[in-house]
Amino acid sequence: MLPPQLTPFLLTIALSTLIGIGLREYYEGEGKFDTFGTVRTFIFIGMLGFIVYRIPGLGPYAFLMGMAVLGAFLVVYYRNKVSQLQSPGLIGVLIAMLTYSIGPVAIHEPHWYLSALGVTILLVLHSKGRIRKFTDRLETGEVVTACKFLAITGVVLPLIPASIPVEGWAAKVFAIVSVTPRQIWMAVVVTTAISYTGYVLQTYLYPRKGMLLTGIIGGLYSSTMTTLVLSKRTRNTPGEARETAAAILLSTPTMYLRIIILVAAFMPVGALRLAVPFLVLSALVGAYAWWIRGGPAPEGVPEAEVELKDRNPLEINAALLFALMFVAVTVVTKFVLLHFKDLGLRMLSFLVGASDIVPFIVSILQGNLGISQPQVLQAILVATASNNLMKAVYAYLFGNRRAAHLVAAGMGGAAVLSFLYVAVAF
Repeated sequence: MLPPQLTPFLLTIALSTLIGIGLREYYEGEGKFDTFGTVRTFIFIGMLGFIVYRIPGLGPYAFLMGMAVLGAFLVVYYRNKVSQLQSPGLIGVLIAMLTYSIGPVAIHEPHWYLSALGVTILLVLHSKGRIRKFTDRLETGEVVTACKFLAITGVVLPLIPASIPVEGWAAKVFAIVSVTPRQIWMAVVVTTAISYTGYVLQTYLYPRKGMLLTGIIGGLYSSTMTTLVLSKRTRNTPGEARETAAAILLSTPTMYLRIIILVAAFMPVGALRLAVPFLVLSALVGAYAWWIRGGPAPEGVPEAEVELKDRNPLEINAALLFALMFVAVTVVTKFVLLHFKDLGLRMLSFLVGASDIVPFIVSILQGNLGISQPQVLQAILVATASNNLMKAVYAYLFGNRRAAHLVAAGMGGAAVLSFLYVAVAF
């Protein structure tokens, strides 16, 4: 059995070495050669932090003193660098301080945390161009919106009541809705966070992308919107019908992934059960889309690109609209269950497929409606199947016939398989 001190010591040396190599490659790529330290320097800095922290009885205090001494040397280096009119960047200084801190982290934190720290340092170090391009595309209004959302999530959400009011008009309203104020806002937070991931991918990381990638990323944000945008495109470019149909179909697997994540946030066990049919359907639809996509574009012809834009889902107006939709759908679902029982829930699940199914899914997941897990999963499967049928209809209404036929075959097949699974499994 290895001594307990050996593993964190070796991890400290290994990570310090990797950071030193990564910084050297970064400097060479930038054409900078008169820089702070070498790979050996960073290995020694990492060892210094580890050994100083392990001094019996004085470790934490000695570590802080060592950081102050190292910081003094780094200040001298930085002042000399600035006086020689070199680039005033702090990359080397900051990474030296981070390397010095690896030892205590290796001792006290799990190995995955240390690995994540090293990977993050190296990724950020070598992503200068990507980070610059990403931040250059950010609009000030969206940064402010994201900050507001973080404040509402981290500050306001814990302050929202977790129980239904006991008196007043609010008590009567929430008694009808059957959800607490915190459940309403939690539904908004979870849903918009998932949608925002797709929004960032398609707006900033891949602002102009190939047709197939548009479908894949668009499904994480809104597969219905993706279907509408791409279907309209086929009217003007009928020659791209097969590729466009494949892109529309590829939005379905990511739609299934989005719903699995949504269900996992409120019903983890249900998400595991739902993952089996959704993964099978994703594989079948993805294989069909790959089959119909057609051959590669001729040489010299650029790949078709499309830009998919919509409102930022973190805008306060969008969040409040979703909250109202969530409450309204919850009331309707409660009314249907009260008067038409299980049959009414299945019919409502089918009807909501004509619009955005997310408010309905969230309402049955956390609406305190008294329905069992099998009923919830059945309703989700029916709603997604109905939504696939409606997207096939949208393809016929807004696109050309050739693309619509291909989309209808894939969407219709997925819907039929979903209905069959519901009939057999439930």
